[in-house]
Amino acid sequence: MAEPLDILDQRDPMALPFVASVMVHGSVVVLLFVGWYWMNRVRTTFGDVNAGGGPSYTVSPVHNIPIPRREARPNPVANDTQSTVPTAPAPQTVEKKQPLPDKTAIEIPDKTKREAPRPQRKQQYLQPAPPNQVYSRAPQAVSNPMYGGPTGSGRVGIGPNTPLGDNRLGAYANLIRDRIAQNWQTAGLDERSQRTPAMVSFAIMRDGTIRDIQLTASSGNPNIDNTALRAVYLSNQLPPLPPQVSENSITAQFTFNLH
Repeated sequence: MAEPLDILDQRDPMALPFVASVMVHGSVVVLLFVGWYWMNRVRTTFGDVNAGGGPSYTVSPVHNIPIPRREARPNPVANDTQSTVPTAPAPQTVEKKQPLPDKTAIEIPDKTKREAPRPQRKQQYLQPAPPNQVYSRAPQAVSNPMYGGPTGSGRVGIGPNTPLGDNRLGAYANLIRDRIAQNWQTAGLDERSQRTPAMVSFAIMRDGTIRDIQLTASSGNPNIDNTALRAVYLSNQLPPLPPQVSENSITAQFTFNLH
């Protein structure tokens, strides 16, 4: 008769726990690697991440919203129409003057409570329209100075060898660059046809008048060169020169790049 074996003398199988332990530790390593890759992946950021010495972003304010603006009478209300013709003004009611009460009359007290008279809207002066003015029944489309024409996909930059690159004229240079960029219409232009940025130079007089507009460097595409020249012509007249400029005129140079 065989003797019964003690359960403590039996060996436990180690293969399955060892494989499970390896799988658990391998999963932890993979998760750590995936987390590190996710935190350090390439992400699109806006502005300079370390602009203020820490985790901050730079913001460039604009003076208008880059959406198409219609040249019409200012109308801040957005209507679902493309009409720029104004609608007919609402007729104004002329306030009638109440006759003065008789001084000799005796007022009879009224037991019923009278309502307080409602304040009447003051009559506003409207500039008379010309006799040949045409009105439309459709509401006028939105037109507001806060909206500016889109500048397209191109970029306008300040060229080298120009006084506008001085730190003293930074705000004035940005103002001129924004003005010219708004007038540069790049719709329909193919950026693949541009070999080099177009460069336009001109002189800014003391009162802001633009003179001597010249194309100093061609882009290789006459259409792009013409749009750059037209943007400068449409920007005339610019704001006057700042007081810190002692000369009567300064030379400006701007580059126009579609890439």
